[in-house]
Amino acid sequence: MPLLPDTSSLLTRRGLIAGASALAATAPIAASLAPFPSFAQAGAGLQKLKLGWSGTGICLISVPVADTKGFFTKYGLDVEIVKFGTNFDGSLESVSSGKIDATVNFILRFLKPLEQGINVRFTGALHGGCIRVLAPTEAKVADYAGLKGKAIGVTSMASAAKNFASVQLYKAGINPDTDVEWRVYPVDLLGEAIRKGEIFAAADADPGIFLQLKNSDGALTEIGGLASGVYKDLSCCGIVVRNDFIDSNKSAVAALTRALLDAADWVHHNPDEAAEVFTAYSPIPIATIAEIIRSHTHEHHFGDGKRLKQEVALYAEDLKTVGILKPRTDVRALSDRTVIDVLS
Repeated sequence: MPLLPDTSSLLTRRGLIAGASALAATAPIAASLAPFPSFAQAGAGLQKLKLGWSGTGICLISVPVADTKGFFTKYGLDVEIVKFGTNFDGSLESVSSGKIDATVNFILRFLKPLEQGINVRFTGALHGGCIRVLAPTEAKVADYAGLKGKAIGVTSMASAAKNFASVQLYKAGINPDTDVEWRVYPVDLLGEAIRKGEIFAAADADPGIFLQLKNSDGALTEIGGLASGVYKDLSCCGIVVRNDFIDSNKSAVAALTRALLDAADWVHHNPDEAAEVFTAYSPIPIATIAEIIRSHTHEHHFGDGKRLKQEVALYAEDLKTVGILKPRTDVRALSDRTVIDVLS
């Protein structure tokens, strides 16, 4: 889907791939891969498996909810939840090498490693809406077009938010490699960096970016993200499972997928109770957690292979247009190869 004339081929891949290629690297595992204690006591005959989770991502609250509310045991699973924090590469290496069996994260984060042949597949999607792009309210910037020539803050050059923002800039006619400057800050300093004029805008995922917006007292405005445009009706985070585990334990993979989808549905209908669950993992006030949960689209959860393939292909096409995926990559073939419907 051409988004700019062919003359836009001056867009270089260097700046974008610098972060994205790191996703495929088998980074060393952090020394402290600490399993979360299971809140549901395992009973006789339960299928054991290990599931990776950041431990901080409110958007992926389906994981602790599935544990605390008994959805895992409902489907005959004894799940050990392994915390990776922000170490995406560590979780990816762990699932591909068999240290864990499955993990959850941004669809955008998995696509480059999947293009390069990493041995996992998507089995479901859990929610949408958790990346935001902020700019100063007083600047009256209405959309991405107003970011040309500006400095944009991100937490990592490999982050899903950086890749997402790059795509949106490209669609707005802005070369994300040459027409803006990317600067890396801790998420809790992004708002301050905008206030000081060190950056003009910021892009990141919740809860951090939501807190920057909420605590700005109106000084910051959300100008885009995964809750707007075509993305508002899409999922953004998915479940991936190692291929050999799928092949040898399809019933357990189906059970895991159903448990997480049931948990996502429960979160959608019970945001306040879900917020209470998450207080065990976050110092954020419960009312704010509930506000964040309500801002996400937890109704966008599904294991429908056809729909998931369509959404994976859309995100892959986005990344292809900005050079993160290779120009020759067939996004339909990629989605067909990397999505499996375990629920049919």
